[in-house]
Amino acid sequence: MSRAVLIVGLALSLASCGSDPADASGDAASDPAVPELAILTEYGGPDGGYDYLSVDSDARRVFAAREFGVMAVDLDTGKVTDRLIEANDVSAVLPIAGTNEMLSTVYGDNEAVLFDRGTGEEIARIAVGEKPDAAAYDPDSGLAFVMNAGGNSISLIDVADRAPVGTIAVGGKPEAGAIDGKGHLFVNIEDTAEIAVIDIAARKVARRLPLPGCVEPTGIAYDALSDTLISACHNGVAKLIDAGSGADKGTVQVGRNADGAIFDPGTRLAYIPAKEGTLTLFRLAETGVAGEPASVPTRYGARTAALDPATGRVYLSTADFTGGAADEDVATPSTFRILELGTK
Repeated sequence: MSRAVLIVGLALSLASCGSDPADASGDAASDPAVPELAILTEYGGPDGGYDYLSVDSDARRVFAAREFGVMAVDLDTGKVTDRLIEANDVSAVLPIAGTNEMLSTVYGDNEAVLFDRGTGEEIARIAVGEKPDAAAYDPDSGLAFVMNAGGNSISLIDVADRAPVGTIAVGGKPEAGAIDGKGHLFVNIEDTAEIAVIDIAARKVARRLPLPGCVEPTGIAYDALSDTLISACHNGVAKLIDAGSGADKGTVQVGRNADGAIFDPGTRLAYIPAKEGTLTLFRLAETGVAGEPASVPTRYGARTAALDPATGRVYLSTADFTGGAADEDVATPSTFRILELGTK
């Protein structure tokens, strides 16, 4: 995942997105229309870098990883808690299913922190690999997986015991991961453009699935019904891959510098946010074939997202930017916000 360092959110950008009919698109005429989303609300927050988001539907809260810790938003009152916890450059905000706990990766200190996501009370800090970024949780094994962007490895954490229990070398820079519920973790490897298939019980890389036509895969999502993986790539495409055989099931055109992927099995909608200021939506058929995509304008810099499946609303972090030295984005002070998208 690209790191937003100088955030102190955005030129409006609208990209025309269409899937490759020879690859991924289903019969657009027979596909249910994707919802027409628009920005409904913006929640302000302190200046500073940002990364992943997550939603607690039951508690009606959104969590945002920030360079100074974890920020939370109460969706019923609009109240913003600037620092639910403090930490040095947070990447992941991962709810631990079946508990009131959250695991956040602390990119700046090479550790993960477990805390009560209701109160912010710290439970444990656990050493992991270098530059921990994305994280995933497998309820069946009770293991959390931390993707170490600087260490080309994945750290394993026993959440119940609050302890590290192993490391898996993946031979490249790991990005986001997805669990299939059948004993596998699928992880995008950014610099080799492939998916590493982790055998959770054996705690090793079992296979590698190539991502043809993909440059720098980042976000990943999984559809259990069709056994399909969706990998977002920085070069403006999302790849559909059969998780079992590794077969290429097609390509969908999305925004450039996409940094996240979401799939909602209830609606069968996929969401791909991109830094250029678009959110691409498409519906996945039961065969794993993509319907016609639609592009929703967001704001420049809104490269990651979280979905509330209970409401269908999508949340993205961003700020207003100007070009800095060496084309590095520099955020305008007092412009950070979380965007809430939904149907009007």
